Amino acid sequence: MAAVAAAWDQRSSKEQRRMQNVLLRQTVLQMALGHVPYVRAKLAAMGIEAREFKGLDELPSLPLTMRRDIVDPVRNPEGPRAIILRGTADGVKRFSDRSVVRRVALARLLGGEEIQELAIEAATRAIHVHLAAGPGGRLPIAYTRDDLDLLARAGGRLSALLGLERHDRLLNLVPFGPTLEFWGIFYMAHGTGMSAVHFRRERQDVRRALEALDDASATAVALPADEAPMFPDLARQENVDISKLRMLIAVGRSLTADERAVVGEGLLAAGAGDARIAAAYGSAEARVLWGECSVPAGRTETFGFHTYPDMEILELVSPETGRPVPGTAPGEIVITPLGFRGGSVPRWRTGDLALGGITTEPCPNCGRTVPRVGPTVRRGAWQRVVTLQGERSWIDLRDAGAAASERSSDWQIELRRENGSHHLFVYLGAEDKPAPIIDLYEDLKRLRARPTQIVLADTAELAARRSAASGPWPRYWDRSD
Repeated sequence: MAAVAAAWDQRSSKEQRRMQNVLLRQTVLQMALGHVPYVRAKLAAMGIEAREFKGLDELPSLPLTMRRDIVDPVRNPEGPRAIILRGTADGVKRFSDRSVVRRVALARLLGGEEIQELAIEAATRAIHVHLAAGPGGRLPIAYTRDDLDLLARAGGRLSALLGLERHDRLLNLVPFGPTLEFWGIFYMAHGTGMSAVHFRRERQDVRRALEALDDASATAVALPADEAPMFPDLARQENVDISKLRMLIAVGRSLTADERAVVGEGLLAAGAGDARIAAAYGSAEARVLWGECSVPAGRTETFGFHTYPDMEILELVSPETGRPVPGTAPGEIVITPLGFRGGSVPRWRTGDLALGGITTEPCPNCGRTVPRVGPTVRRGAWQRVVTLQGERSWIDLRDAGAAASERSSDWQIELRRENGSHHLFVYLGAEDKPAPIIDLYEDLKRLRARPTQIVLADTAELAARRSAASGPWPRYWDRSD
């Protein structure tokens, strides 16, 4: 009798790795040859043959990609659309996994060419797009019809992680928009078969949206994490009964211990004695939302965001060097999606900081064996809204760091604020004889991060500056607060 495969959240590390190997090879082949223009061009430029890619052991050979690589017209002349799949029927036949090929063949057998064409489109044509805002503009995160099925599956998993069930009734107070936060919660309800009301308009005050709580007879509410601590008090002020609420989901980040205490106290005071508190988070450019397993109101523990190892591969790297860091050390989250065909790239540097690193130990709260991130995650940890030389800009300090590291092995980025304006300084090691400074200036100018000054410094000065900087990454010195 054949052994029954373990559930997705109970597999051993060895089983997870075996599955990731298969999915990674197929995903890279699909991205490169199926094809996603940016990935295809990047791998070709580096001499990497997708057909010969061997999986996890060779993952570090694939280039890391960050926002500036996509939005900079010099690095990527096609622009952000180059990360969207431009699939063909021939690509499906040649590069898809067997399940897709079988489905396409069966569609032709049972329904003829018209039905076969629909099956091909399900795997090759992007029909749903999120827009991930950030420095340099919005990035399209595209989904095929098959991808939306995966998103719904991830939503069902998220629901189970949080402790929701099909008979729950959800009020989604995450503002409507082309974001993973909204659609991740939408597909959480869809993937579970849960009744849901998605009520809140973009920029609508949460107080106005609370009126739908009674109409929805909600047993669960999802809302932005920054608004979660005030939710019980707002409900009381608006005379909204939340005593039947059994789940509050903070979306976007984990709540701090103090915030959990405030929320728990408010829920219990409102009569919601069975309520639990949880959180959901995903990087802006990611494909799915991860979830914390919930705890009863009144408790403040958190156990990290549980991930889906058959839908993504996670790495942690240093934001200064891009090199791997130990799993439990703080680091920047890097994601390689698995199985999603609509686009994206391997080894995406999210710019999100996992302060607690990544652990593969079983969760002490729920027992699941999947990798867990955090628990504290800072989204866009190096992004800043600044006024540089009279121009208001949304910048990422990592862009300046990446540009500097291409020209010198010794560098530091400093951001200061004086008299209401910001000043960006780039320090380069003079001993490295860096390439023409004007090239560095033009690189950052295209990203609206024009430096105030580029300084050539000797080794001793740079060492002294790093010693003076606070935090674990002294090459980034933010003195703008």
